[in-house]
Amino acid sequence: MKKEKKWSTKKKVIIAVLASVLSLFVILGATIGGFVLYSKAYSVKKGSTTSKNQNGLIMQGHEDQDRRSLYDKNGNKIVLRGVNAGNILLQEGWMSPFALEPKYDKNGDLVKDKDGNLSYPEFTQEDFLSALDMNPNLKDSKDELLDSYYKTFFSEDDFRIVKEELKFNCIRLPFYWRNILNDDYSRKEESVAFSYLDWFLENCSKYELYLILDLHGAPQSQNGYEHSGIIQDKAMLYNDKKAMEATINLWGYVSDYYTNRKPELGSYIATYDLLNEPQTEKNTPEAKECFDLQDKIYQRIRKNNDKHLITIESVWDFSVSPDPKEYGWENIMYEYHHYNWNNKIVTMDAFMAYHDMKHIGADYDVPIFIGEFTYFENRNSWKTALVDWYGKRDYSWTIWSYKCTVTGYWTTSWGVYTVNLNLDTEKEEKKCNVSTCTKEEFLSAVEKTKTENCSKGTLYEVIQSYQKEFDSGASD
Repeated sequence: MKKEKKWSTKKKVIIAVLASVLSLFVILGATIGGFVLYSKAYSVKKGSTTSKNQNGLIMQGHEDQDRRSLYDKNGNKIVLRGVNAGNILLQEGWMSPFALEPKYDKNGDLVKDKDGNLSYPEFTQEDFLSALDMNPNLKDSKDELLDSYYKTFFSEDDFRIVKEELKFNCIRLPFYWRNILNDDYSRKEESVAFSYLDWFLENCSKYELYLILDLHGAPQSQNGYEHSGIIQDKAMLYNDKKAMEATINLWGYVSDYYTNRKPELGSYIATYDLLNEPQTEKNTPEAKECFDLQDKIYQRIRKNNDKHLITIESVWDFSVSPDPKEYGWENIMYEYHHYNWNNKIVTMDAFMAYHDMKHIGADYDVPIFIGEFTYFENRNSWKTALVDWYGKRDYSWTIWSYKCTVTGYWTTSWGVYTVNLNLDTEKEEKKCNVSTCTKEEFLSAVEKTKTENCSKGTLYEVIQSYQKEFDSGASD
């Protein structure tokens, strides 16, 4: 029996080794295959490249140009390289310096999870706005407090940092439907609806930066996730005719405003990012409904004689995206998000090769935009992505994100700057509880988000390390 057991163990070891070897060959094959296929089917025409904003609309390549590339008004190829300005117009609980009621144990101490992080309940933009309205200390100063937060979390000097220190040429700005629309889906007064977008674009013009307008949270949610503004079991947007019409109208308002009302600001908009991370799975009714909705938004924008580049997302899988010829789309860009959560198991080359082959398998001859990504603390993976893959393919990209709050032992690779509350030390600084705080406490929390009061994280170091290797133009 002992002998049989010993042999059984040996068999398990042999099988495990063989499986590992096989996996290695698969990964190697995927990597080599990706490179070979790419060189044959997904090459880009090299030419003069710029990153400078020429104060004119960016366009997809046409006629004798490379349709997989973007061009400025002078016909120079342009690659968008930048960062997301997340957690400003739409709060994401984990990134935020604010919180709702935290969890306490029987001794009155804040509860920590197994990793040592303080246990704050998830909250959404709807929760945040509701807490402001319900807190008697804050409700009468709501607009003032929000404006203070917006322009502190991302101040005018941050535009300078993005341009001069990070050497980027664009910012992706997530916004929420309530920035533009009232509860009943009517448009807010113009000065209110566009006040912060105007302020953002004015600073982009000052520092010659492009802006990507990203509808991060649509009415009734395009995905049901916390970062869409509400938490639901699934996306309810596609089942709600009023919400879909409101989303179409929202983009109609934005397009008309920046094309016909304020074209001088509109010229600094790189693209309209129609729906962030919409719920799409291949060959499902939801996917068809999602792309049909994006087509209706596209048509509404074009009715305004708006020639801006339009970005269509399928997020996780290129092959889900429809052939643009099916809808007659012109001057578009396709967007995906890369989060290699298995970074330590699946090599970055294999991860990228897999996605690259997906691209090639459904080659729609459109520019590619990686709208969100992080590769955590693995610096080799950052180099592989930024230099070896995105750079060589002229993929545009925006890192997630410019600033976030570091809690406990959470990685600092999510933000170029981190609002460090020292939650992994004995001197714990708690997040500001919006439900009960005073106006002074709220403003104190805002003060902590000033860039000068933040720490530079892994992401800042990565950008500094590899910015000279970004393929031509990042520092023009």
